[in-house]
Parts: sequence; C-alpha cells; structure tokens
Amino acid sequence: MRLLEERDSVQVSELSNLFDVSEVTVRSDLAELARQGLVARVRGGVRALQRGQSELAFDLRLRLEAPRKQAIVRAAAEMVGEGEAVALDSSTTAYYLALELRAKRELVVVTNGLLIAAALADAPGVTVLVTGGMLRQSAMSLVGDFGTELLRSTRINRGFFGARGLSLERGLMDLNPDEVGIKQRMAEACERVVGILDSTKWHRSALLSFVPTERVDAVVTDSGAPAPDVAAWRAAGVQVVTADTPASRRPLAAVPDLRRAVPRADGAEG
Repeated sequence: MRLLEERDSVQVSELSNLFDVSEVTVRSDLAELARQGLVARVRGGVRALQRGQSELAFDLRLRLEAPRKQAIVRAAAEMVGEGEAVALDSSTTAYYLALELRAKRELVVVTNGLLIAAALADAPGVTVLVTGGMLRQSAMSLVGDFGTELLRSTRINRGFFGARGLSLERGLMDLNPDEVGIKQRMAEACERVVGILDSTKWHRSALLSFVPTERVDAVVTDSGAPAPDVAAWRAAGVQVVTADTPASRRPLAAVPDLRRAVPRADGAEG
C-alpha cells in the first residue's frame, strides 16, 4: 500500500522479489486486498484506487509516512499562537496537527474533517467549528457548499492544508474535486496559507490545484524534501520549514471509529 501511494501500480513479480515470497502468496494477498476494496486488480498486479474514483481510507493513510507527518506537525504547531483561529482540512497530516494543538488555549479551529473535530472535542482550550456538507466516508470529511456561509463570516488567521502534490507552476494540488472545492473556500477565508506535506509529495502531481503558489505563505515538510525544490520555493518568497524526522517512531494515533454501526432504539444496528 505504501508503494501504491507513490506509484500507479505494482507487479506480482516485483512484490515476490521484494518480500521474498512466492508469486502464489502474493496473488493470494492481493486478492484479499481487492476483496476489501483497497486496490484494483490489473494484469500482472494491482493499481491504487485513488488514481481512479476512490482513494485509500483515512485510517490506512494515517499510517503511511507517520514519523514524517508527526515531525512536520510539531514544527507546524509552533506557528500557532494562543487565541488564534486556524483552519484544518481533512488530511491525515492535519489530524496529527490537531493532536498537537490540544494543549493550546483560546484556540478556534475551523475544519471540515469529522475525525479532526473528534480529536479536539474534549480539549478544554479549543473551540471547534465544523463546516456543513455531504459526508465523504473515505476521508470522514464534509464537502459541498453548505459551509460557505460559515467560512465567509469567519476570520481565520492561518490555514493548514495537506496535499497530494505541489509544484511552483500549480501550487498545492489534490485529487478529489469535492475536497478541492472545500479546500479552496477554506483557503480563501485564511489570512495565511500553510501547506503541510511530507517529502514523498514533492515529485508528485494531482488532478486539481486548490491554492496557487502566490497564495502559499509557508510549506512545512520533512528533511527528506529535495533541496533544489526547497530552494526554488524559497526563492519564490515562500517560507519552507524542514523538520527532522526522528529515528524512533511515536505510537500511532488512535483514530476514533466514527464509521461503526449506530444502534437503533429497538436494539438493532442501523
């Protein structure tokens, strides 16, 4: 699954060599991943669903590049002062950032991510505003125009946005049109826009741009980001913070299970 975050497809023969197991074992495991709806079978291998009309589930993406994301959000949290209003999108990196922001005081967080809101729900110094909209289960996010009025009437000091890719020509990019739409509206409500993305995203592109380069004030990434690209963004007037990734891993964050079946009044599960 990590390989499919970086590439369009992987082959059975490649996985057999990589993991030193038989191709029969690989085919069996890939069939199980396909049965779970995580990959699509193609001749000789599998491809990632997020290249088409679906995407990796939030809890699976949360575990990809976790040490990098945790280093990034520690640096990003230092940009947030107490008493500010910040926007967080529904990305997994924003989820980790929400955990870092729990200790802040008099903080207002605007988000379209239900898991981000849940992570902050019992933080005593944080007020959470959730945009309305249609639920996207794969990201546990709210999308659509329902939250537009809230964003128009809210003054947000800075917004933090994950991305599938970035480039000086197209800015911050993502895949899903609905997510891109709410990211655009959230960014327009922010005085400052900060991209939070790990170094694997620097050589990737995506379908749609949601913030042009001239509107990006800062990018927080990890120390694995390519030095020439970092220098080019800095030359364009964008602050780039590179966080050192620790050798040891933090325990992975527990994700609230908001997808579980809700009991009905008659005792059955709905």
